[in-house]
Formats: sequence, C-alpha cells, structure tokens
Amino acid sequence: MVFSSITFILIFLPVSMLVYLGSWLIFPDRFKFKILNIILLLLSLTFYAWGEPSYIVLLIVSVFLNYFFALAIEVNRGQMNAFVWLWIGIITDVLFLIFFKYINFLLSIHIFGSLVSSLPEAVRPAPNFYVALPLGISFYTFQAISYLIDIYRNTAKVSRSLVNFGCYLTMFPQLVAGPIVRYSTIEKELIRRSISVANISDGTEKFIYGLAKKILIADTCGQVADAAFSVPNAEVSFIVAWAGMICYSLQIYFDFSGYSDMAIGLGKIFGFSFPENFNYPYISRSIKEFWRRWHISLSSWFRDYLYIPLGGNRKGRIITYFNLMFIFCLCGFWHGADWVFLLWGIYHGIFLVLERIFKTFFDNLPHLIGHIYTISVFMIGWLLFRSDSVDQFLSFLKGLINCNPLTPQTFKVCIKLFAYNVYIALILGILLSAPVYPAIRNKLQSLAGKKLPEIAVLSCRYLWTLLLLLLCLMPLYGSTYNAFIYFRF
Repeated sequence: MVFSSITFILIFLPVSMLVYLGSWLIFPDRFKFKILNIILLLLSLTFYAWGEPSYIVLLIVSVFLNYFFALAIEVNRGQMNAFVWLWIGIITDVLFLIFFKYINFLLSIHIFGSLVSSLPEAVRPAPNFYVALPLGISFYTFQAISYLIDIYRNTAKVSRSLVNFGCYLTMFPQLVAGPIVRYSTIEKELIRRSISVANISDGTEKFIYGLAKKILIADTCGQVADAAFSVPNAEVSFIVAWAGMICYSLQIYFDFSGYSDMAIGLGKIFGFSFPENFNYPYISRSIKEFWRRWHISLSSWFRDYLYIPLGGNRKGRIITYFNLMFIFCLCGFWHGADWVFLLWGIYHGIFLVLERIFKTFFDNLPHLIGHIYTISVFMIGWLLFRSDSVDQFLSFLKGLINCNPLTPQTFKVCIKLFAYNVYIALILGILLSAPVYPAIRNKLQSLAGKKLPEIAVLSCRYLWTLLLLLLCLMPLYGSTYNAFIYFRF
C-alpha cells in the first residue's frame, strides 16, 4: 500500500483516524496514550503486512531484538559489556540488511559467487536462489542503529515499554521511506502528545500538498523520464537525453519530497513531530549545500553516526578527504545494490572533496555561476542514478551534446514531452523547486487577513486544499503509475 493510492486515502487512512482519534476522545488520560500506542502499533503492522506480508515477521523480529539489545546496553552502562552489546546489536542489524538487500548483488560478483559455490552442498544456495528486498529495510535498520548508539551515548533514554519502542520503529507514516526519525526526537511524544484540531488540519494540508507534488508533478515527469530511459542506447538523441535528465531530476525530487511531506503530515495528524527532510535543495550553490538540503535525515545520520566518529575533519586534510569518500561510497551503496549507485556516491564524494581543496575558489563564485555549477553536477548525477548501466549513462552523456536524428522510438518520447500536462508539470516543478509557494501563500493570507475575517481566510485555505485533493484523486482512478522511487531502497 502506498500513500498515493485510493485504498490508502479513502479506506485505510479514514478508518485509522476514526479508530485512533475516537479512542483519544473516549479513554481517560490515565491510560489514554498507552492504548493509542497499541492502536498505532497495530495499524502500522497492518499497513506493512498489506504491502509486504512475507516480511512482517522480519520487522517484528527487528523490533524485539533491538528492544532487548538496548535494555542490555542500559543494564551494563559504564561497563565493557555495554560496548559489546552495542556492537552485537549493530552487527545483527547490518547482517540483516546485507543479507536481504545485498546478497543477490554479492552472488553476482564472480569472486564471491565462486567462493559460495565452493561451499558444501548442504549449505550452498540453490542455482535459482533469490532474496526479495523487504520494504523499508534500509530506513528502519538505520533507525534501529541510531537508537542503539543514542542509548549507548546516553543521549536518549531507553524505552522500557516494548509497545512504545515497537511504535517508534514501525510507525507507518515513515516506516517504508523515511524520514529517518531518531528516538530522541519523538521520545516525549510517545508518552504524551498533543492532538488538536489545529494539528490535524495542518497535518492534512501538509499531506495533501505532498500528494499533489507526487501525483501532479512527479508522476507526470516520471512517465517522460521512463520513456526516455527505455530508448536503446544507440538511439539516444539530443532531445531524449535532455528530456530524460530534466524530467527525472524533477521526478525524483517531487516524488521523494512529496512522500516526506505526506509522512510529516500524517505524523502531525497522529500527534508526532517528524523532522523536515528537504529544504529546497535545487537552489543550492554548492554540492556541500545540496547535501545539507537533500534527504536531511540521511545526511545527518551519516554525519553523526559515521563521519564524526571516524574523525570528521579533525584529523587533517587527507583523513577528511578519505572520510568524505568513504561516507559517500556507503551513501551510494545504501541507495541500491548496484555498481551505478556506488559510482553515484563516488561521483558526489569527488565534488565534495574538490570543494574542500579549492574552498576559496568555490566560496567566491558569483551566485549565478554557483547555481549553474551545482545544477549541472547534480543533474548529471541523476542521469547516473537513473541509468540501468554505465553504458546507458554514457549514451545519455553523449546524447546531451549530439544531434542524432529522431527514430520512431525517440519520436514517441517527444510526443510525451510536448503534451500539455507535461508543460504544466515542468513549469510547476521548476517554480516549486524554489520557496515560491510558501511566499505566495503567506502573502495572500496576509493581504486577505487585512480585508477579510479570519473565518473567511480559513475557508479559502480549506477550499483550496480540498480542490487540490480532488485534482490528485482524479488521475488515481485507473492509474497504474504510482510507485514511489525510494520504495526500492
């Protein structure tokens, strides 16, 4: 089940809100939030089982194991055993992630495959051995590891309640594609939280805005991008290459930031404050700034749990450059078990190192030149990220500067590109990549507030939100193009 589906919007979410908010109204304060957490845990497990029934046991096992690992760290605090339990927990989580996400890739590598084939027949995988990727495993694994480390560092209090911890790790708004929420962020809200009409209203508006980003912009651009990347490598023309690069750059931003907005909005509806995950990354003037604005919860996770413990930038230039390259190799590989993702991570790591080596030069670039440089770098990076192989990436790079003749297949891409809805999506995508919408909305509300009563301003705001929801629902009926990009990771 995805957030942008009729099943979720018209069935699962209304039923969940009715049960959850009804329970909040009915039960007394004395044990209200314990019951709400049980309900939210059950709703989250139902949500996950709906889309991934075969791996619900894996998620539950992860909850139990990390709950007990954290308790063992707390019981042994100040002793060597606490450190041992921390590493037992981290290694267990990482092994789960490696097996379920990377085993197929590892078996495809000749050296590793040969090593496995030399094992005794009793333990050797079958020739057709294949492990399907569990939804959200990259996200909830990182959340579990951050929890164990924070307990060990004493920057978060251990959860004595299995229900509360299970609620934290499995909470359906951010379970399968983030943002990566740290336990300390919602620790107090798991015990007592504010559920109000204002929060529900703001959360609903945030959810619908994210839904619009996904349905009206990301999906429209995505159909053009998919058509472009389906063109044979030898036939990638100038128009196809640029259409694929621009449309995919808009698709991945509005797809993922739209999902994050929906997750944050749902969190607010249920009384939780999730951190913002995007801060208009496409207006950045350097790749360093880009990564401060893109997928913030992942960037800060790597910074706090890997980069800084490795020494960060405190141990000299060479170690700093090594740390940056190592972190971004892992970041690329986190996104997927494929060489192109590793190369994408190395690609970004190289530019971050260059920006440190030539810091004065990059800092003194005129704003416009800095924007052009950054946009060029990350858009070419998205070509690599989207390509199925290095050969396809190279064919698109050539296509950006080659004026090849149109073929029947590339002509189909052009037809998709010049459709009126694509024009609208491209214009909206470019405008909303900058903080234009909040500025216009705040200005209109300010002007209306001076001339109209507050109730009239609120009515206009709710009417606009309802209209946006209806615009999103219309394409969903009968649509088969609806998967979130980051569900693959």
